[in-house]
Amino acid sequence: PEGFSQADTAINVAAKRGHWVLLKNVHLAPSWLSSLEKRIHRIEPNQNFRVFMTMEVNPRVPANLVRMSNVVIFEPPRGLKSSMVRIFNTLPQQRVDRAPSERSRLYFLLAWLHSVILERLRYAPVGWTKTFEFSEADQRCAMDAIDEWIDKTSAGRLNVRPEMLPWDAIQTSLEKIIYGGRIDNPYDQARLSAFVKHLFSPRSYDKDFALAGGYDEKGEFVPFVKIPDCHNYNGFHSWIMNELKDISSPKFLGLPEDTKLLLQKEQTLNILKVFGKLQAADKDVERANILKRKIPDSHKRRHSITSGQPPWWKRVSTLVGRWMKSIPSKVEKLSGEASNALVRALQREISMYSKVHQRVFFDLISANEVFELKAIANNATRAVMNAIGEYDTVPKAWNIRSSGNEAMSPSSWMQDFIRRIQCINNIAKTPIQNLGSKPIWLGGLLSPEAFVAASRQEVARAKKCPLDSLTLKVTISNSAAPLTDDFIFQGLTIHGAECHQSMLTISDKVMQELPYSHFQWLNKSEFKEDGSNLVTIPVYLNQNRKHFLFEIRLPYDKKYNESVFRKRGTCLTVW
Repeated sequence: PEGFSQADTAINVAAKRGHWVLLKNVHLAPSWLSSLEKRIHRIEPNQNFRVFMTMEVNPRVPANLVRMSNVVIFEPPRGLKSSMVRIFNTLPQQRVDRAPSERSRLYFLLAWLHSVILERLRYAPVGWTKTFEFSEADQRCAMDAIDEWIDKTSAGRLNVRPEMLPWDAIQTSLEKIIYGGRIDNPYDQARLSAFVKHLFSPRSYDKDFALAGGYDEKGEFVPFVKIPDCHNYNGFHSWIMNELKDISSPKFLGLPEDTKLLLQKEQTLNILKVFGKLQAADKDVERANILKRKIPDSHKRRHSITSGQPPWWKRVSTLVGRWMKSIPSKVEKLSGEASNALVRALQREISMYSKVHQRVFFDLISANEVFELKAIANNATRAVMNAIGEYDTVPKAWNIRSSGNEAMSPSSWMQDFIRRIQCINNIAKTPIQNLGSKPIWLGGLLSPEAFVAASRQEVARAKKCPLDSLTLKVTISNSAAPLTDDFIFQGLTIHGAECHQSMLTISDKVMQELPYSHFQWLNKSEFKEDGSNLVTIPVYLNQNRKHFLFEIRLPYDKKYNESVFRKRGTCLTVW
């Protein structure tokens, strides 16, 4: 690319003349960085020559290049107050105090919104489904947009009535272009919209306007932070420095109080993962020597080798023996007409599970023979033993999903896999016409979204109606008794809310496992609204929220506002 040649030329010239070179966003070109590392080793630069590089943390950046450099890491301030202080310390006072006087409050609201957006990144995937690249550039662009719209509206006047401000234009600029332009998830977009519409409205000029709030046990709204009654830079800056408390609770960000426990759990898992890699690196040589030993010829030789094995040898040998006794011997076949959409969906599931089951069973037998000193470990068996014993990870050959297995230990994975095989065998033994009468673990299917889509196709075929004429009704119940033309699923978990008497309510709990979920595909003429409000929430594979499946609508208690569920990132997971 043209940029690479320009960078190469600039570095060569600067190295000769002793100049400084700044390379921006180098994490976007990791392959070119490898060549840069080699070039720096070859050249004999002027003593004043320096190369500065800006980048985001990226594992593909050459580690040697990082070690050669003096690294300075810039992180956004933690906590709403720290972020607000940083923003207002960088704002020119004359810009904030420009007429009309309503401008200063808009700047303050923008600072609060920007702080909330950045702070929620710490709680991904609950705050946002992923760590979007929000930055100070977004704040500056938003300020320019606000200036443009308020200058057109005020036309040089000293004051403008709040109702006359172009709220729709400001909201659209923030939601769709400036901040929303970095978001590629419609549910994150709805989350951003909930914050923008709440903050940027004529109500924000009311004396008791709540910047953040929640609901008490009675379901009544309780403001956490009220907007200060200020009209200029000095007033807002003084309030931030003296009145605003150091806020660390997730509830000020619209999240459940227990969300911080998820953050602490994620940090702990990352630390343990790093320690595990460091331990494994020290034992690489020892592991290679052990696995290359030949089969002993005598009991004496056998005793000398087994007594010299590392600690994981006996542990993994015990695990493999236990797994071989626990895992089902086969995956049952399914009978039924191929014209049935449910049969086709389940046949695909059984086919995929059969392939993985054969591989796992074969690897366990091979590893067991090595542990019993009846065979020599080949590359495949060695990889399985290394993964389980040294790295405490699931062997790559056993992966049955593209995501979701990363954080699982081999023991947890095997328990899950055995449960899946038992689930699919139970489904295979059930007559296809009786599938709707027995609860199904939806997360036990490799493609749960395909099964739900197949259920819609089969209902449409039975009712002889178009697919688009059917709408999904979901009922949460403590009873497994079947409803009319329904499919019963279990093992679903709701996040960011709880379900009480089939209605969504607010809770400080991060998640709650649901009893039974009844899915009914009804004609729009059959679907009768019961007067309750419905909120659309996404259904994901698991709590990392990377694999979207489908969406459903659930009723929520009328004493809550719909936006509260969007801010809390309410969703369902099947696994």
